[in-house]
Amino acid sequence: MKYFFALLIFLISLSSCQKDTIDESFDCNTTTNFANTEEVQGILKHFKIEIPSSWKSELYFDETQSRFYSADTTKQLTDTYIIDVTWHQGEIEFGRDFETLVVNDLKQNQQLSLIKSGFGEFKDFKGYYNLSNGFQSGFEYHFFQIFLKTATDEYFTLTTKVYGTEFVNERICASVSIFENIKFLN
Repeated sequence: MKYFFALLIFLISLSSCQKDTIDESFDCNTTTNFANTEEVQGILKHFKIEIPSSWKSELYFDETQSRFYSADTTKQLTDTYIIDVTWHQGEIEFGRDFETLVVNDLKQNQQLSLIKSGFGEFKDFKGYYNLSNGFQSGFEYHFFQIFLKTATDEYFTLTTKVYGTEFVNERICASVSIFENIKFLN
C-alpha cells in the first residue's frame, strides 16, 4: 500500500512537469516548408501569417473580428486544406463549461462528431483544441480548431478544414506548421 501511494505521487508530479502543448497532440514529426511564400497581415493589424504566394486568400473584418482564410486552389479539394485565422474582440474563459459550449455547437449546429479535444498551450498562449468530422457538399471532412486567449478581451481561432479521407493527419500537420509561424501583433 505504501508503494502504491509513492507511485501515485510520483506519477502526479511527473505529469505536472510535462509541458502540454497542442501541436504535440497530433504527432507531427516534421515541419512543412513552403517555397515562394508571402507574408499577409490581417486588416485590423492583429496578426501576420506567412503562406504560399500561389494560394488564393480572402480577408474580412468588422467591429469585432479580423479574418483571413486561404487554400491551395491548384489542387483538388480532397488533396488540400483550407486554413482560417480569426482575431476576435471578446472574452473567453477556458474550462469545462467552455468545452461543453464548443462541443455542443459542433454537434448541434455544424453536425460534426468530436474525435478528440483538450486544453494546452500553443505559441506560449493558453488554448483549447478540437478535431471533429462530418460531411459537407458530399465530402467527408475533418475540422480542426484551436482557440487561443491572447489578451484579457481578445482571442484567436485557428481552423483547418480537410476534405476527403486520405492524408488527413499530414494535412492537419501542414496547417499546424503554418499556424506555428503566425505573428500576433498588439
